[in-house]
Amino acid sequence: MISKTFSSDGALGKAIPGFQPRQAQLDMAEAVHKAIKDEGQLVVEAGTGTGKTFAYLVPALLSGKKTIISTGSKNLQEQLYHRDLPLMTSALGFYGQVALLKGRANYLCLDRLSRQMLESHGHHADPTLLSQLVKVRSWASETKTGDLGDCEEIAEDSLLFRPLPLPTITA
Repeated sequence: MISKTFSSDGALGKAIPGFQPRQAQLDMAEAVHKAIKDEGQLVVEAGTGTGKTFAYLVPALLSGKKTIISTGSKNLQEQLYHRDLPLMTSALGFYGQVALLKGRANYLCLDRLSRQMLESHGHHADPTLLSQLVKVRSWASETKTGDLGDCEEIAEDSLLFRPLPLPTITA
């Protein structure tokens, strides 16, 4: 089943214009398939552009089992969820559920926003930070998810999104 999917006349060949089967990609997909089937573990290392994404998505989707894929960056996470996964589910005729899970630091905390708004009006207020806070507050009234990744007016590396320091307790 895996080898057929990765052939030029298989599901990927039909769904992806110019798809060319690659032996390394097929080998990885077979190894992932076996690990899932045997409920085993597998570590694979491969360079950029080797087709790793399809090599693990295809067997994961075909297995019908719950699968968690963890990425090393938000960019890869977005690419997987919004581009690669829809392509694979369509190519394979997969109709199961898929979800994007993010840690809580990726969502707006209204309490934190309120505290930052109050703190930003002090004597040493940073005008850039205050401007960003106003944009986030405006966005907060429109968002349905609170996902900070959707707040396009604020850069991901903005000081607004840095972790708050832990409170100091002295005895």
